[in-house]
Amino acid sequence: MEALLSRMSLEEKVGQLLMVGFGGLAVDEEVRRLVQGRQVGGVCMFKRNIASAEQVARLNDEVRELLADAIPPFIAVDQEGGNVVRVSDGAVVLPGNMALGATGSPRLAYEAGKAQGEDLRRLGFNMNLAPVLDVNVNPRNPVIGIRSFGDRPEVVAQLGADFVRGQQQANVVTVAKHFPGHGTTDADSHKALPVMAEGEAELHSQLAPFEAAIKSGLDGLMTAHVAVPKLTGDQLPATLSSKVLTGLLRGRLGFGGLVLTDELEMEAIAERYGVGRAAVMAVVAGADMVLIPWRPEKKAEVHQALLEAARSSEISSARLTEAVRRILTVKARRGLFEPLAPLKERLASLGRRRDVAQEIARRSVTLLRTDGRHFPLSRRGKLAVITAEASLGRAIKSRVEGATVLVVPAYPHPSKRAALRERARQVASEADVVVVGVINSRQLELATMAAAAGTPVVVVSMGLPYLAEQVQEAKVVLALYSYREVSAEAAAAALFGEAGTPGRLPVTLGRFPFGHGMDPVGEVRARTAASSPGHGAN
Repeated sequence: MEALLSRMSLEEKVGQLLMVGFGGLAVDEEVRRLVQGRQVGGVCMFKRNIASAEQVARLNDEVRELLADAIPPFIAVDQEGGNVVRVSDGAVVLPGNMALGATGSPRLAYEAGKAQGEDLRRLGFNMNLAPVLDVNVNPRNPVIGIRSFGDRPEVVAQLGADFVRGQQQANVVTVAKHFPGHGTTDADSHKALPVMAEGEAELHSQLAPFEAAIKSGLDGLMTAHVAVPKLTGDQLPATLSSKVLTGLLRGRLGFGGLVLTDELEMEAIAERYGVGRAAVMAVVAGADMVLIPWRPEKKAEVHQALLEAARSSEISSARLTEAVRRILTVKARRGLFEPLAPLKERLASLGRRRDVAQEIARRSVTLLRTDGRHFPLSRRGKLAVITAEASLGRAIKSRVEGATVLVVPAYPHPSKRAALRERARQVASEADVVVVGVINSRQLELATMAAAAGTPVVVVSMGLPYLAEQVQEAKVVLALYSYREVSAEAAAAALFGEAGTPGRLPVTLGRFPFGHGMDPVGEVRARTAASSPGHGAN
């Protein structure tokens, strides 16, 4: 490693600090100039780069080939599961962190990280910007929500550390986020600078998941664009603060791994400092790589600003070398200098651990409330489904062929809402029971209209569980924490009594405490099994 470092020019070292993105589904001359011309340290793929699993696997191999005679790049992706998924065909797609939180299973957290990591490696990715280790303390948080394992630091710490261990066992560079924590805020750093106003004790409780992950051998951390004035004494975002990145993270927590910034083009940073200046400030503060995924002119601005700062010693030679050493160390640890198996061979085993996602989905289903009459559902009679997620309708219709399914837009145009409400009322009035799939607050009024028709309503909450307690008219309320197809299938199985509802709330609601959950079907099954001949023979 030191021999390689000693041979690198200043320009090559600065290139390693860049984590870039580009548009399109294939390598073209512009991508070649960006990646090969600047010898960047990493490339991050987004949905705009992905049409299918096979296509992105070929693209990743093409990008790697651009630097075949140089230092291999990180090829990164945001594949969290749940509502942040970039590759959805062929590969394991996890229900998401809050669904994992509802299972309460460290084993499943480890298996989830490992199964997902193995598929990412098969697709040519070597870095995942996950898991989210923020503690979702604030129900109104606009950017974390179900991306978190829950609202208890100790739960997030346990499940997060096990997920990290699993993903790194699959030899994927793991960059957890968003340090020092984004879960208490109520602003979106894409648009404004969130401020953590809590006292030092509360702030430190949010650090527990990061500390646990660091102790488990975490490869990397992504910074949060949040101000922590009680910790730093100023309004400087954590991404740019030496008090946070060097004093707290490196000093107090003893983290020696890679530090990557969140996107510097977010308004919380770009509007206040400019991306070029912010990149220099971040590296001086202790960041090792800067993420600039979107506009070409911003990549040029950042590259030039870092070169000038390194040449003028604003970024000292020692700081630059320290950052590059960390980058190279992680690349070597995760096998980036080793050749990949042939693409056909890798794709042949893609998705073989989908059973992990299915088990998480089944074990996360949480029954919050039932009137004792409408759960489980009968397959007889007239059943209707109103849902913003078509997979719930498909899963129910596969069991009750005659069910009426109304799929509504997740975010309907204001001019269409009155007609949708009337349609929901009409569909409900013609049914004996109506199931309403709720992803966001827009569907709450559809549940209200269905109930107004005098038909018993069963609500399946497929997003934030905080919505679930707002449907007082519902006879039954299930929480899934995910709108992925495996979760819709798990919900249907639970609704018809094919499976239990073993999930437990990983957050506190106004009417339901942390850990709440009912499993009448599971209890009946357990009693039946206990009383049957031969129970316990194995």
